[in-house]
Amino acid sequence: MSGLAKLITAIAPPPAKPLSRDYDGFEFRWKMFAFRPAEFKFEASVLGIVGIYLAIYLIGKVVNSSRARSSIKPYESLLAHQFSSVRALLASSPSLWLLYATGRRNLLSLHVTVSLLPIHDLAGLVIHFVKSIIEPTYDGSENINFDFTLGRGEYGLQGEGLGVWGIVDKSALRETREKRWDLTFAKLNDSASGIPITHALFTEHVEITDLLLKTPNIGISDVLNTTEAASVLKYLLISDVPQNRPSKGPLSAQSKSRHVILSVYKPSSPAQEDAVKAWIQVTLNIVDLVNKQGLLKPDISRKLIKTRQTVDSDLGQAYKKEQDEDKEPEETPEERRAAKKKAEREKLSDKERKKLEDLEKKREMRKMQKKQALGGAGAGGGR
Repeated sequence: MSGLAKLITAIAPPPAKPLSRDYDGFEFRWKMFAFRPAEFKFEASVLGIVGIYLAIYLIGKVVNSSRARSSIKPYESLLAHQFSSVRALLASSPSLWLLYATGRRNLLSLHVTVSLLPIHDLAGLVIHFVKSIIEPTYDGSENINFDFTLGRGEYGLQGEGLGVWGIVDKSALRETREKRWDLTFAKLNDSASGIPITHALFTEHVEITDLLLKTPNIGISDVLNTTEAASVLKYLLISDVPQNRPSKGPLSAQSKSRHVILSVYKPSSPAQEDAVKAWIQVTLNIVDLVNKQGLLKPDISRKLIKTRQTVDSDLGQAYKKEQDEDKEPEETPEERRAAKKKAEREKLSDKERKKLEDLEKKREMRKMQKKQALGGAGAGGGR
């Protein structure tokens, strides 16, 4: 029997068992064919589970699509008034939706991200609820993030900047600090005046906080002191530093950017929707303020610049050290000669290799005899 025939025989299914005459359940019969559902209980269970999972996925996808659109709808008119181009909401996944807008003074672009519960994914939903129970610091809330990009590289009017500054909800403080490397540039003050006890302040200099909270027509203090606005704010952040620590040395000038980021919990009432609108307007006011010149004293601006230069230098040294550690050590002259000798020996035939080995053994024996003779002569001279 050929190899192909043996393979076919090995993978061929076993012959069908003859139908039992004792079966008295429900069956479908057509001529010589019969289908007995009671004989496929396991298969039916598996198909049922798969069908339920697919149904949950499809229903969850439709529901989240509707929830994402309803989450953005209250702000569509405000965004359309502020930006000349607002693209339609797009789905990155059933639980993550994206919106892009551009065409406003002092801004390059706006990226809006709507993060919803994964109700389409039964396993992911179970993991979410378990983590929310066993991890006190886990934040599984639904969020809407408004990321305003002021400038990137040589594009956009970035102004002199206000360093890293932010107001963060204390219930999401640990998670936010773990996810945002840029917050390491600012000092934490969890009991700052003018900030409610539910939120913490991050700033690189107290004058920056005074500028943002006391400048007329910005509105941070006015909005923050309302109950609805405070309850919906996850964080408001000004940053000219990347969210994640660069892994390959400092960023190039073309890759650096400046952002004002507003993250809010998904509103659950019309009053909270109005509060989010107020926060969007406050963020736009900050955008216009940051693009002005001469906001800070020269010594504060120099301090911010020096801090970033120091961090860039540390990043460059750390990356260079990693590269040096990854490099293989250079071969010594002895190692190179040994490698060359080994390569030449591998080219020889077995007979030639054996002859060479015998010759080397004889040389070693002569060297040993010569050393022994010199040692005996030295010992006789000593006597």
